[in-house]
Amino acid sequence: MKRYLSMLVMVVACFVCQTAIFPHMQLLHIMPNLLVVLTSISGFMYGRKLGMYAGFLCGALTDCIYGDVIGISILIFVMIGYVNGMANKLYFKDDLSIPITAIVLSDFLYGLLYFVCFFLLRGRFAILRYFAGVMVPEAIYTVIIGILIYKFMYWLEEKLYPPEEVPLKTESKIY
Repeated sequence: MKRYLSMLVMVVACFVCQTAIFPHMQLLHIMPNLLVVLTSISGFMYGRKLGMYAGFLCGALTDCIYGDVIGISILIFVMIGYVNGMANKLYFKDDLSIPITAIVLSDFLYGLLYFVCFFLLRGRFAILRYFAGVMVPEAIYTVIIGILIYKFMYWLEEKLYPPEEVPLKTESKIY
């Protein structure tokens, strides 16, 4: 229960940062997608269930504020959380290469699904221009911020859930 509450707080904090702070920190009219990072990392660190929960919260906030139709962003974010949750078995706390790869692939998956749902279905077929002009720069910027968020979530995990020590049996009776 504590993880779900902490995830709710992190989702709201990332959403506020994404909508209030990062529009003023744009580079080439691109800003990082903190919600994709949070969904990706939560699925990767904690599994499918918490990844889908984080994806649902991120998608619901995005749809309620920006969406014309409620449900499209929820579907995209839940899929990202589920796919990253399937890779939970590859999670090693000290290795940064796998979370970075997960963030990049999640951002590209988000960009591709966003393009399909919002542009391709409306008859706009300029996917190469969208890929080169939006998806690649956003993925680079998202990975840079994503490393910081990953380190914070790793630190928070250690503080909230310290590893339990298993007592050793010192009294062994030999008959």
